[in-house]
Amino acid sequence: MPDRKLVPLQAQAYESVLYVDLSAPSEHLYEVAERRLSALEDLLRVLEVHEGHDVLVHETARVASALVPLVGEARQLYELARKRALEAPAGV
Repeated sequence: MPDRKLVPLQAQAYESVLYVDLSAPSEHLYEVAERRLSALEDLLRVLEVHEGHDVLVHETARVASALVPLVGEARQLYELARKRALEAPAGV
């Protein structure tokens, strides 16, 4: 088994908790990034269609802070996938 090249996710509080395996295929990195983005879209749609007559209006800052790690992870995964794809030999 080849040596893994692990990179910590930037949005996490501690570097020793969650890692991205840089030897993973770029397609896998893109897929996980897309999952994060789908979760973000779902949360933003909830805010978009919300009537604003209850507690959610007062909790907007908390919702926004919950979205920040998802955005950071998606961005980092896309950047790592792009770098991996550019480094891959042609035809692989």
